Amino acid sequence: MNAFITNADYHFIVKQATNAFYGAQNTNDEGVKNALRFSCIDKAQAIFEELEVEQEQLIGEIFHIHSEEELEAFGAKLQEFLIPFPLVTDATIKKLFPKVKKLKLPTLSDEEIKRLVFLGWNDTSAQKKFIIAKHDGKLTGIQGNFTPTSKKGICAFCHQNERVGLFKADIKTKGSTDNFRAIGQYICADSLVCSSNVQSTNRLDAFIHELKS
Repeated sequence: MNAFITNADYHFIVKQATNAFYGAQNTNDEGVKNALRFSCIDKAQAIFEELEVEQEQLIGEIFHIHSEEELEAFGAKLQEFLIPFPLVTDATIKKLFPKVKKLKLPTLSDEEIKRLVFLGWNDTSAQKKFIIAKHDGKLTGIQGNFTPTSKKGICAFCHQNERVGLFKADIKTKGSTDNFRAIGQYICADSLVCSSNVQSTNRLDAFIHELKS
């Protein structure tokens, strides 16, 4: 069976497996337990347009998780079928951000990069954030001003309650080559935390689309 699970898919499937396992601990009714398990399996399978029989069976193993050890083993088994995040090099940086001089990658291991949903880092001296993500089938880079806040809030990308900041970028106004308007979102200050939380790239994709359109 070939790799078919993105890192965001992985986070979502594990979340459903976790919900099924711990949710089943709250009732002694086997019918309710089974209904919950099937519901979580359906949600996990529904994020794919099409699945092979073996892929369906893999996700269906959620039904048989009855201990924390089995939950951990299930997550480890899923990792065998992950589609890794593309390797990002200094040449990639230069291509995606040609106007930014002396821009360097954050220090991450190859294994950490493989597990990313997106790569993001802050340039605190310039008060900017840089993000590299897969969009429309290829790596895309976006950048903007980043103003961190001292409070937690709901991140626009991962939708979790984390320490956030305002990421703001200028885009050209339609019909004009000289006028710009700013668009912004409150997103995680720590992009590595954000990436590990993302269970769907829909909100990130929509934001990149708006910046690039």
